[in-house]
Amino acid sequence: MESSELDSTDLLTRAVGIVAFGLSIAGFCVISERGTKLLFALSSMAWGLQYYLLGVHTGFLIMLLTGVRQAVTIYSNVMGQRLRLVLVLGFSGLAIAIAVFTWQGWLASSLPLFATLLGTWALFMMGNVGMRKATLATNALWAVHGYLFDSWELCLTMIVINVANLYGLYRLRGATVVP
Repeated sequence: MESSELDSTDLLTRAVGIVAFGLSIAGFCVISERGTKLLFALSSMAWGLQYYLLGVHTGFLIMLLTGVRQAVTIYSNVMGQRLRLVLVLGFSGLAIAIAVFTWQGWLASSLPLFATLLGTWALFMMGNVGMRKATLATNALWAVHGYLFDSWELCLTMIVINVANLYGLYRLRGATVVP
């Protein structure tokens, strides 16, 4: 592979990461629950594309699942509780299967799994404010994972997203709930 090919691939990978980062931050800066969830879905797909470009197939599969899950949750407020619970169980089962089949060790696989399970519950079963509070915990799990496994990009992203999330929560104080 020529140097220019390597550089263009690396540039594309970094550009996708920048887009994913921007979409992630934007998701916590809007106060609309649907807007937040749509931006979450788009950012997950972008992170998935970056993982694919990096050859990280487990991350690609988890992010693909996460993007689909987040897109489905856009309509969770019009779903009955039974359907939401079935979807929680289904997406959680898929996440567990991905973790089992791609197991890379206790911390390497369990931190993302726990973050995904909590995030799935939060997105389907909690309202906007509760979902954002649960996301503070899921992002902390991802930040620790990034720190432990030398992904400073992931760690930094999760820290910045939590700051943006706190800003969104601040804006929601006393605000009328926006669907």
